[in-house]
Amino acid sequence: MFDHEEQSRPDFFRFAVCAAGLSAMAVAFTSLTAGADERPQDHVQRAYESAERAAATESALRRLDPEGSAQATAEAKAKAKRIAQAAKAFEPVPVRVVPEDWVEAGLDISKAKREGDKLVQTLPNGGKVYLTIEPSVQDHMEKVLEQKNVPHGGVALVEPATGRVLALVSHSKEGSSYDEIARRPKAPSASVFKIVTAAALVESAGVSPTEQICYHGGRSRLSERNIKGDPRRDHKCADLGDALAWSINSIMAKLAYKKLSRDDLRVWAERFGYNTEIPFELPVQTSKADIVEDPIERARLAAGFWHTYLSPLHGALIAASVANDGVMMRPTLIDKYVDPSGETLYEFEPRVLRRVMSKKTAKVLAKMLEGTAEKGTARRYFAHRRAFPNDVTVAGKTGTLSNKDPYLGFTWFVGFGKDKSGQQAAVAGLACNKPKWWIKGHFAASETLRKYYEILDEKAKKAASELAAN
Repeated sequence: MFDHEEQSRPDFFRFAVCAAGLSAMAVAFTSLTAGADERPQDHVQRAYESAERAAATESALRRLDPEGSAQATAEAKAKAKRIAQAAKAFEPVPVRVVPEDWVEAGLDISKAKREGDKLVQTLPNGGKVYLTIEPSVQDHMEKVLEQKNVPHGGVALVEPATGRVLALVSHSKEGSSYDEIARRPKAPSASVFKIVTAAALVESAGVSPTEQICYHGGRSRLSERNIKGDPRRDHKCADLGDALAWSINSIMAKLAYKKLSRDDLRVWAERFGYNTEIPFELPVQTSKADIVEDPIERARLAAGFWHTYLSPLHGALIAASVANDGVMMRPTLIDKYVDPSGETLYEFEPRVLRRVMSKKTAKVLAKMLEGTAEKGTARRYFAHRRAFPNDVTVAGKTGTLSNKDPYLGFTWFVGFGKDKSGQQAAVAGLACNKPKWWIKGHFAASETLRKYYEILDEKAKKAASELAAN
């Protein structure tokens, strides 16, 4: 019995080693031939499980035959090592990529922290996003909309030549329906749409900015007679520039009725970005323009009476296209992205979104829109405002419209500023107020530009001081 047991140990030993080897080979083969739907991590896991089984076999062999276990140990370890090395071929190789979906990646302006004069957000994956936002303007306008008790309001500030978004502020005290209003067309465009109509009249219909158009009425409503004209009553006369500066509804509606078709208005609305998606790192709802069939109602639309809706970000892009010689740039919120390893994978380069109008039309339109801030409906917020820098030229358009039940008054200013150095900034300010109000969108836009040019001036003085010191 004793001799038989001693003789059987080598046989069992050889069987165990063989079984361990076959098991290891089977795992390796499975790792190499597993289905495509399996993850690479699964192959690696099976390889290490095989190594553990080999170690268990080694332990068993030690108990069965202490003298022969050394060779078995070496063989088992060698097989486990080969399997582990083979499995490593299936390990995923890290590929450094820029996120395709920034929202999914965790982009959120409110979570960004100030680093010097930059806003920087660390994403959940450890990567860093350097934003285009000017922190001082962003912080200031958040406080203004909060402290001035605006129920709902939004501000957008854009660099016309590049599309870099310098400020993007949404404020809502009541209800989620107005959340993120800076990127959502919750307010009617009102007379801001006159910018679209004016561009169409100049470029497509050949209307001269100095052509006199006689009219009557239309201050708060537009009748069919206001639109078609009545020689017996049309005693007031003004040109297209005055119609924009003073927001003369009758002139805009009359010219649109006589000179622009439904297709003309539709095409120009789309050129300016209505009914089209705006590419951006954060979601932007499409601004709507329902170009109605009825010619009288369509004339009202052209003058800014309903049927179109706008977001502040889109409003700033409209102004930016005028400032940038008729070219609308693709907006961006990101200057740079650095991955978790510290490698810079993306740096911003300006990209054209579309040409909206000819350079000539843009120049003519910009000059006409200067009247709004100099002498027209926004003069008290720019030319006549002591706090506003007198070396900054402003062009733009106001807009005012209200819902009746429940009452909510919408006030806009959409335009751009240009300082003595040529630095431009396009702005849109929106305030949605109840009957009792503290500020209009005009003030929000004015204060945004004032703060921005104040910061530019401070930076210029600091740079000059440092240069002199060196």
